[in-house]
Amino acid sequence: MPICRVKSAAVEERHNSKTNSIIRSQMVGLDFGNGFELPFRVGLGSRPPYPPGEYDIDPQSFALSQYGDLILKRYVDLVPLQAKAAAAPAKP
Repeated sequence: MPICRVKSAAVEERHNSKTNSIIRSQMVGLDFGNGFELPFRVGLGSRPPYPPGEYDIDPQSFALSQYGDLILKRYVDLVPLQAKAAAAPAKP
């Protein structure tokens, strides 16, 4: 299972002069288990930054394109792995 690692709560802000808006994002590393992390940007909008830690991608962040391809939505939601483990029922 891929793990998203947030190493810093630093937020990158870019100003869009055409729309006079600020685009906020945070860098995250996606670890596929092979020892290498693929960096990608998580759009924050007006949400607060994710604190450092390990996360999973919320299943509701996935969608299908008009051609049936699996894609990520514009704003990806991350779920802390500790919260996900606590929500899973214990196996007898």
